[in-house]
Amino acid sequence: MIPARASLLLSTAIASLAVAACDNVRKPIRGFDEVPPGSILLDSDPGGAVMMWPMFDLPETDQMFRARLDGRDIVYQTSNEDAFYDYLQWPMQGWTGGWSSWLDGIKPGTHVVEIVDGAGQSWGRSEPLAIAAGGTPSNPSGQIPALVFAHFDGKDTTWYIDPATQDADTTTDEITVTNLVDEDVVVERCLISSGHRSSCTWVFTVAPGASVGTAETLAGADVTSKDDHQALVIHLASDASQSYQRDLIDGAVNFNFGSTCQKETIFVHGTRQVRYYSGGTEIAMSSCFGYQSGPR
Repeated sequence: MIPARASLLLSTAIASLAVAACDNVRKPIRGFDEVPPGSILLDSDPGGAVMMWPMFDLPETDQMFRARLDGRDIVYQTSNEDAFYDYLQWPMQGWTGGWSSWLDGIKPGTHVVEIVDGAGQSWGRSEPLAIAAGGTPSNPSGQIPALVFAHFDGKDTTWYIDPATQDADTTTDEITVTNLVDEDVVVERCLISSGHRSSCTWVFTVAPGASVGTAETLAGADVTSKDDHQALVIHLASDASQSYQRDLIDGAVNFNFGSTCQKETIFVHGTRQVRYYSGGTEIAMSSCFGYQSGPR
């Protein structure tokens, strides 16, 4: 797997290393002996970080992608002992929603982040983003900014979820529901008791293509998903059984996103077969928790 260190694009998948020439004494192939021209090595300390969530609909065969920063392919050092370098490559197949990675070691400042395929074609490109120094998911110091890239069903859109824009109330989570399907989506607030929903009340309805937000009070850190608590239940207007549950519980450390989540978007993408998460179907994805139905 890609080694855990600053300047890496971390993925739940195994990184595929590009083949490079070995020298004439037949040493093992390790990569390039210097950073390839036109690429960038992320090594700022302290650097900034950003999560990346692709929502791509791909064939069921591996397709290689790379992340770019400011138009330059990103490379990493393959060994802490020897100065060899290789491109960060990200194999993906099928429906990719809920499968996150991140970039860290980014020099604080304004940057453009992009995902491209093996032919160099863009599958999502951000606007210029102000990225500040901060923690990483493996060493969190707060919520990490997130980029969500959608490239499916004729959609080609990128969203940026910036925790720096959250309000000052640390007891709430600002949740936006974005509807990417062609029918209404209903959001309800329900009591969860022993894993079952009851006493549901309507919060709002989201029209196709629209986004609606709410600030929700979170239960304390001593509450677990097995205790009585409130949750947002997001479902298709035509079929309430197709739903996503966001438990309104604070204090859960989520490896993918640091130790807090106070600025969040839940994307309703419609029924999709999820290959790498549960093997089942999902209808929505959180920019904080992916296909996890809230903190566990």
